[in-house]
Parts: sequence; C-alpha cells; structure tokens
Amino acid sequence: MRRKNRLPRISRAAAIRVTLSVALVLGASCLVLQSTVWHDTAPAEADQYYTELPGVDLSGLQPAEKEEVLKLLNKRHCPCDCLRTIASCRNRHTSCTMSLAIARQAVEAAKKR
Repeated sequence: MRRKNRLPRISRAAAIRVTLSVALVLGASCLVLQSTVWHDTAPAEADQYYTELPGVDLSGLQPAEKEEVLKLLNKRHCPCDCLRTIASCRNRHTSCTMSLAIARQAVEAAKKR
C-alpha cells in the first residue's frame, strides 16, 4: 500500500544547486571570519614582562613574594577577553576591573603566606 503523504523528490540538478549554494555561503563566511575575527588571535605586542601593576599596592611584599606575584600575573591570562596577561592588562587596559581585582587578590594571598 502506497502512502499519499509522501514528500515530492527533487531532481538531481536541484540537489546539486542546493549543495553548491550551501558550499558557497559557508566558504564566504569562512573568508569573512578569516579576515576579521580569526585573523587577530594574538595580542599586538610580544610577551613583555611587567614589573609594575597600576592600581595595585605591592609595597607590603618582600622582594621574593613580589617577584612570585609578578611572575604569576605575567603568565596568567585576563578573563576580560583582551588576549593579554593580567599584568599586561593592568598596564595597557587600566579600566579593566577584572584584572585589578585578580591582581589585588594575588597580592593579598601573598601577604597571608
């Protein structure tokens, strides 16, 4: 017994046109993404080591503790999506409240040790 609610079949030429159209749209989308978002995946400058953190008081730390905190903050990436380390974000993106809070927490944790 045949079903009457069967969907109509498309021709081979129509299927090829749909496939090519989808491939064209995907290819164009990848080209646009490559020239915009995907192109800038690295920060503008090379890894620079920062010894100062604007807005963060490092004066209460011993030299070894200060060096340890600076090493940590020069390695750890900032969660604000700036593609910088926390130390770089503090020096280059001083309005970032996330890097400020993380840096201050790291200093407080080092003082408690």
